[in-house]
Amino acid sequence: MSDNVLQTLQQLVQDVLAPDIRELKVRISSLEKDMDSRFSAVDSRFNSLEKQMNLMERTILSAIGELKAQTELSTLTAVSALEAKHN
Repeated sequence: MSDNVLQTLQQLVQDVLAPDIRELKVRISSLEKDMDSRFSAVDSRFNSLEKQMNLMERTILSAIGELKAQTELSTLTAVSALEAKHN
């Protein structure tokens, strides 16, 4: 009789639980693909933003360097003009 109960339980698992488990596996797989796709899109956006920020940083540093050079040139020109007046 215990063999009969075991067979009945086994059949119940195969008939009732196994399809549900397969369906859950398919749903999980679909969700994993969707998550991977979304994370990939977010990664792409962050990479793009990082590139833009790096470009902006280089542009700002270049502008600061140019401004510094122009200020030094103006200072040297002013000093030279003052020295010329005193000589």
